[in-house]
Amino acid sequence: MKPDPIAELPRSQRKAVESAGYRVLRWIAARKVLQARVTKGRIAGELGDFLNHWLSLAPAPAATDDLWLSFDHSPDSMKLELGGGSAALAASPLEHALLHLPALRAFWRQELRQRHFTALQALVPRAWLLDPATVPPGAIIAGLGTGSWEKASPLGDVQNLKGHLPADRPLALTARDSVWVPQKFFGVKLNARYGRNDKQQVVLRSVEAP
Repeated sequence: MKPDPIAELPRSQRKAVESAGYRVLRWIAARKVLQARVTKGRIAGELGDFLNHWLSLAPAPAATDDLWLSFDHSPDSMKLELGGGSAALAASPLEHALLHLPALRAFWRQELRQRHFTALQALVPRAWLLDPATVPPGAIIAGLGTGSWEKASPLGDVQNLKGHLPADRPLALTARDSVWVPQKFFGVKLNARYGRNDKQQVVLRSVEAP
């Protein structure tokens, strides 16, 4: 009999995996609301223009009838694996960056509710949209602790959203078509599959260690 990978996890990580399917579906629903607001011009000004550009580079939505998610985990961390799973949103560095974008915090809190937003931010790896917009004097790039990309850590990867070969960070900033992700987190892999029970609740069906 194969050991159950989830049984060996700390309680907090088990709960994170068990609830991740439901929370990702909430995230997908909220993301559709964001897309509709931007498409209809309901977010005005610089933020509206900014989102209009970046959302045009988003991956096409994928069917989520058979939802599975891929995780990297260590004894003290559980993260969705970038590029893994059946939900395009959960696997996309662009969507990861949008979830962590400070300008959208109020939107995500409203659409997801605070506890789900907080849980998703802990579960979803950070990523940053490479955009040449000027950081206001005295402000910092959220999560990086610096006010300029020149001083940000070089440990990471530029991922081009159009399928081009990745450029270096200065060129990617000018092109506005890439996302920067920090140095990849290497942990133990888990694949979790979700479904709906007879009450239509999203529940964890199985967990495998590939």
